[in-house]
Amino acid sequence: MKNTSEYQQFIESLPIAYLTTIDAAGMLSTRALLNLRCKAQFPHMLPLHQEEGNPLTVFLTTNTSSDKMQEIAQNANACLYFCKENSFQGLLLQGKIEAVTDNALRQKAWIKAWEMYYPKGDSDYTLLRFLPETVKTYANFAVNKENVF
Repeated sequence: MKNTSEYQQFIESLPIAYLTTIDAAGMLSTRALLNLRCKAQFPHMLPLHQEEGNPLTVFLTTNTSSDKMQEIAQNANACLYFCKENSFQGLLLQGKIEAVTDNALRQKAWIKAWEMYYPKGDSDYTLLRFLPETVKTYANFAVNKENVF
């Protein structure tokens, strides 16, 4: 992978993103989240991603009541990792994460199937926007890093 288009294709092919945030004690917390940039699972999200100024922006969702929301409020630095386990290919995005406050955008992202994750309804649903600054790729026993934004 050598350019933004290849990075996009890689991200859009994978159903899971691994988000790492930093807690109040400075410890890292990593968890698997649905990758809303995955074309196969969330085709309705593609136009929302395309409207973003950063071509590698990734939307995610979480419970408003989750620990990660407290971590994000205290420190917006985060990373997302995407990988194809069988081929040992990976892509790491480092940047900032924020809660989306635009209710219209939050509603455009919403799908009914998420009611199982958000039993309290809209009051416990947060749409997150990850804005990458650095890309690192891992493939063929090589690591490549570039600041793309």
